Order: sequence, then C-alpha cells, then structure tokens
Amino acid sequence: MNKKLKKRATGAIGRYLDLMGYETLEANWRHGDDKVDYIIDDMGCVAFVFGRVRSNLGVGIPDESVDRKAFERLAAAYFAEHPELADCPVRADAVSLLVLSDNRALIRHHKDALSACGLDLRP
Repeated sequence: MNKKLKKRATGAIGRYLDLMGYETLEANWRHGDDKVDYIIDDMGCVAFVFGRVRSNLGVGIPDESVDRKAFERLAAAYFAEHPELADCPVRADAVSLLVLSDNRALIRHHKDALSACGLDLRP
C-alpha cells in the first residue's frame, strides 16, 4: 500500500473517531520504535487505537491484531508523561478499514482488541 493511501486511510479513521464522539488526545504518537495511530478518551477510558488498512478487496477486512508488548510499552510511556490520566481505565482498540474506492471504505472498530472474549484459549 502506498504512503498516500495509508495517510488518507488513517485520516479517515480519525474522522470516524470524531464522528463517534471520541476526544482525540494524540494522533500518530510514538515512543521509541512503537507507534499508535490515535489515543482517545472514551468517557474517561483512555484507548490506544491501532489502525489497520487494506486495499485488496479479494482478501477482505484486515485483521484486528494488536501487539500486546508494544501496547504495554506505549501505555507505560504515555502515562509516565501524563500522570494525571494514570488512574483511568485503559484499553487497546483496533480500527480496520478496507478501501473500496477513492471515496468509499468499510470500517470496523474492535474495542478492547486484547480481551480474551471470543478466543479459544484451550491448549
């Protein structure tokens, strides 16, 4: 995927978050080699939003995986810089966007993407 399309898609994710009423605290926040597309406030819960974008229609909507270790490093660094927020709930979200054309896309917001709900954890 080219950088221009990725930038437009990330902007579309930001507009989606705004339309849903979330307050954007940070966009494209980095710590070391780790990056999160958005950090939002969802009624007192700080959510780290990782965007997933795909333009290949034959493959479908991108998966909603989130790197747990990267999320934990990002959250620790963010809360170290913002101790006033350290007592609030925190979660990792994934927003998947499938680009259909220049002005259309499918979007799916998976809240708390690291939760075990729905996963088969049997050995």
